[in-house]
Amino acid sequence: MNAENTDTTDNTVTDPNSAQAGEPGFTIVREFTAPRARVWEAWTNPDVMARWFHPETLVTPRESVSVDLRVGGEYTYTMRIPDTGQEFPTAGKYLHIDEPVRLDFTWGSPGEIDNAPRVSVALEEIDADRTRMTFTLTGLPDDSGEDASVYDGWSSAFVELRAEVSA
Repeated sequence: MNAENTDTTDNTVTDPNSAQAGEPGFTIVREFTAPRARVWEAWTNPDVMARWFHPETLVTPRESVSVDLRVGGEYTYTMRIPDTGQEFPTAGKYLHIDEPVRLDFTWGSPGEIDNAPRVSVALEEIDADRTRMTFTLTGLPDDSGEDASVYDGWSSAFVELRAEVSA
């Protein structure tokens, strides 16, 4: 793959072996034409998160995003369907932070963050202006193509992330 195609090529990979010992899960790999520090900021800065932390048809109001970026710290955000106003509150706890290389956290409903599925985001610097992101979610099956699919929702959110970090 050449650098010119990086932002338009879908580098999605589903790895059924990415889940831990018998737990369901999936992995999505994407490459961005952006420095690793910019991609890291998109995952950790509430102002930036509000602009992309949702599937393409939803929005995340800035006032709904809070981040306490430390191991054991929590984050919250609420996705909203613009036409109906239906909201999807989401929260989690940071489990591992290795800036700008890796971020691990739980991802679920407020009040259920300790037993929620786990997300790992690994950022590999390809060169000064390109980053490979490996996103692994453990604790939920690969439900691609199903109604209200978690896999498809994250995949769609990464279209928003690409637009955000490549701007």
